[in-house]
Amino acid sequence: MREALRVLIVDDEPLALDYMETLLASVPNVQLVGRCRSGREALAELQKQAVDLMFLDIQMPGLNGLDVVKRCQSDVMPVVVFATAYDEYAVRAFEANAVDYLLKPFEAERVREAVLRARDRLLSVALQSGKEAAVAAIAGLEGGSELLAGDIQERPKRLPIKDGPHTHLVELETIDWIDAAGDYMCVHAGNETYILRSTMKELEKKLTSDFVRIHRSTIVHLKKVRSVDAIPKGECLLHLDDDVSLKVSRNYRSAVQDLMG
Repeated sequence: MREALRVLIVDDEPLALDYMETLLASVPNVQLVGRCRSGREALAELQKQAVDLMFLDIQMPGLNGLDVVKRCQSDVMPVVVFATAYDEYAVRAFEANAVDYLLKPFEAERVREAVLRARDRLLSVALQSGKEAAVAAIAGLEGGSELLAGDIQERPKRLPIKDGPHTHLVELETIDWIDAAGDYMCVHAGNETYILRSTMKELEKKLTSDFVRIHRSTIVHLKKVRSVDAIPKGECLLHLDDDVSLKVSRNYRSAVQDLMG
């Protein structure tokens, strides 16, 4: 980990961004690397540069804080400190799993505490990643998804995702991409994101050849890719609908070579 924490702040209110920037200026070994006013801006910024810690507002128009966590690849996801003006919502969602949350209006000391907790998380390889912790919290808030039963009958065209007593039968053709965060799998299908507990290996067995691994924790549906951009270090970006961009690591580039001609 770098000596100075690279921090990104995300809030739709300019005054809130100004206030957070002022508070962070008093915290040692912190480098502010960007300010974003929407979830889409945050996702784009995380693709552009490495970020250690992200202060993320929950309540934002368009993509809210939960949506940002769900849509971001695990490999570029920093540790997250959530911020909200709604204490009951924040406590229910994140107190057990997220590295920290800030209840607006917060003070300088709480920001310093959050930074220290984030630094401890980054220094401890035994703890969950930022996305894994956040996804676990979201799973708990939204009813969760228990481990798929081991003897579920194969359904070649559908992916069964258990959500409490209910099981979603998600058509494979509707799935855009899948992201892993530890034992949690985020299945992105259109405007829906389903969270289940499964390993990448188990899930790959349920998918067709249209789905390929592009990163250690990311699978994409090739038919959903709209364009490809080459980027440095032998990697590339795949662009899907709804402003989703996914990074293809050099080790997996051969999986999408046909898309690049």
